[in-house]
Amino acid sequence: MVVVGGLLLVAGAVVAIVLGGDAPGGWLLPVGLLAAGLGVLVAGAVAAVRRRVPLLAAVRAHRATPVGGPLRRARAVPGMLVATARGRNPVLPRYQLLLWLVALAYLVSPIDFIPDFLPLLGIGDDIGVGAWLLTGLYAESGNYLAALEQRREADSE
Repeated sequence: MVVVGGLLLVAGAVVAIVLGGDAPGGWLLPVGLLAAGLGVLVAGAVAAVRRRVPLLAAVRAHRATPVGGPLRRARAVPGMLVATARGRNPVLPRYQLLLWLVALAYLVSPIDFIPDFLPLLGIGDDIGVGAWLLTGLYAESGNYLAALEQRREADSE
């Protein structure tokens, strides 16, 4: 991903230098390539760092065995958030909760990294943040349900 992001950045710079504003669409193509390249580059860098940082063994075990369907996971989200805020959720670190709150505030606020009046690009950052937020909540709620089931099994033995 880092390489693809770098290539998109280079392509955006080349298009901006070679064609300038004379290309069809004017400035939209170079800006779009630069924005896409920067986004993919940052996402690739975060993924590379995340792979190198050792995760808790419990988190890896829960991710290997997903639990619950979409409705069950959606019902588990409030309990997961409360348990994480109180420090009772060993699977999910508190900083993840903070990141989700920042993402939610970004989606609700009228201030954007890329203004919404830019066609396709303006709404793209909101879609990306929203997709990241929903997929993160969905995945971690499955991990939370798996941890609850393991705790129940341990208590019953």
